[in-house]
Amino acid sequence: MNAQVRKNLLEDRRWYVLDAIAQMADRTLNEDLVLLAIRGMGRPASVDAIRSDLEHLEREGCVTLDRMTLAPGRQIWVATLTAEGLQVRDTTREVPGVAARKPL
Repeated sequence: MNAQVRKNLLEDRRWYVLDAIAQMADRTLNEDLVLLAIRGMGRPASVDAIRSDLEHLEREGCVTLDRMTLAPGRQIWVATLTAEGLQVRDTTREVPGVAARKPL
């Protein structure tokens, strides 16, 4: 796959991650539900890809992550959208690595 196409798909997926979280009343969603939402939109994604996206969005100030231990060796991440993340989702703010416009 072309590197530019891969980059565009990654940026679009990150925008959809923000969109999935933004649609929740409390602007909070766990990684399992984010993954189901992304796959439900017909976009391929893995647990590792979603975690990578969430870490990128956390570094950029778009989400906060609460990493909870459920059992030894089993964590679940809960993402909460920040005001900055909502601006990125609404395309009023640009962040590197996230689509700068609503994907098609």
